[in-house]
Amino acid sequence: MEETVVAPATPSGRGGISIVRISGPEASPIGESLCGELPKPWSFKPCSILSAGGGVLDSGLVVFFAAPKSYTGEDVVEIHCHGNPLIVDSVVAEAVSLGARIAEPGEFTKRAFLNDKIDLAQAESVADLIAAQTSSALIAASSSLSGDFSALVNKTIDGIVGVRVVVEACLDFSDEESVSVFDEQKVLVKRGVLESLGFVSSLLDASRVGSKMREGLGVVILGPPNCGKSTLLNALAKEDVAIVSNTPGTTRDLLRVVLDLGGLPVEFVDTAGLHENTEEAVEVEGMRRAVSAVDSADLVVLMSCVDEAFDPPIDPSVRTLRVFNKIDVFPERSSSGSSEVCISALTGENLEGFIDAVFACLGVGSGIEVPVLARRRHLNFLEQALASLESSLAVIEGGGDLVLVAEDLKEAQKFLGFITRPVTSDELLGDIFSEFCIGK
Repeated sequence: MEETVVAPATPSGRGGISIVRISGPEASPIGESLCGELPKPWSFKPCSILSAGGGVLDSGLVVFFAAPKSYTGEDVVEIHCHGNPLIVDSVVAEAVSLGARIAEPGEFTKRAFLNDKIDLAQAESVADLIAAQTSSALIAASSSLSGDFSALVNKTIDGIVGVRVVVEACLDFSDEESVSVFDEQKVLVKRGVLESLGFVSSLLDASRVGSKMREGLGVVILGPPNCGKSTLLNALAKEDVAIVSNTPGTTRDLLRVVLDLGGLPVEFVDTAGLHENTEEAVEVEGMRRAVSAVDSADLVVLMSCVDEAFDPPIDPSVRTLRVFNKIDVFPERSSSGSSEVCISALTGENLEGFIDAVFACLGVGSGIEVPVLARRRHLNFLEQALASLESSLAVIEGGGDLVLVAEDLKEAQKFLGFITRPVTSDELLGDIFSEFCIGK
């Protein structure tokens, strides 16, 4: 890349320190024009940051990263100045006047990918690391950035390559007289395909959970007035985020709170109480919004007091968890089945059981530990790789042509390769890196 780019590498706003990053072939001369002689690579040096007219914009530190041992793989200069937006803008403007251009969102990381400093899965994890909402998500993103997820993908690819070698050998020697040797090789092929299937299947399961960890989950709480929906939300949040009152219809609008539950970001939505005995327009609108929130929910909690029935008119295909509240008043009530739980939102009794039931209904375990915050494209390629491997196994078990097996294995390898190093267009890469913030 012939162009040199510049952008603030720290968030906008005021702070003690801001960093302006310059990367590209002209990073060094631009840095020298701004800060004087640059320090040795990977060393800091105090400096005065100068304008083109020789005036001092600020005093700070400058650090130089020489190619290829830098984040982008290019010469990189980082100028550490005081965190005043006016100073930052002035430094960036001076760099532009000296030949740099403003970096696009994610362009520094994109350059790191294009210069083979990181693969695409690692590049995407940079954005995930910045956006992580829970400590578990942070750990998972950091793990992916260090290459753990890529290593698992590459290990799986290596296994498939090994099977392809055996398949090609079988095809090359299929006309030989030694039928027993040929049959023995076919047994090895089947074993290899089964092993690869196991690897991809496990990786897909972990990635599905990782995707939920990255994107978060939505849980809508539905119930009649005064059944304890807002009290439950306050108990989960461990603070008074919702107004609680004995007066029916206190909750009129949707109240959304994102909570960290076992490492998963879960958005709980408190809704207006559902009932028929009202003509008040605001309350009717609140109930309409409550029902409409179901459409985007991963799980609907059907909440009621233990002494009352609640069966709202929702799509039967929607995943639900029935919760009976106020067991502090009616202790004789107990849960029956995996899709219902009894709690006391007021006293906190069996809240842990409620959380476990939520996880069970969502198909994830508590205490999540996954190697990657998977993206939708990761899941798509893993699913396609799995389908190709399943197809190859079906051909083997059906006594079909090994040529078809070879083609299926080739496809599986291709799909897995797309996760870390896709052969793709600049447009697609632009879409991926556009999710990044400026300066990364």
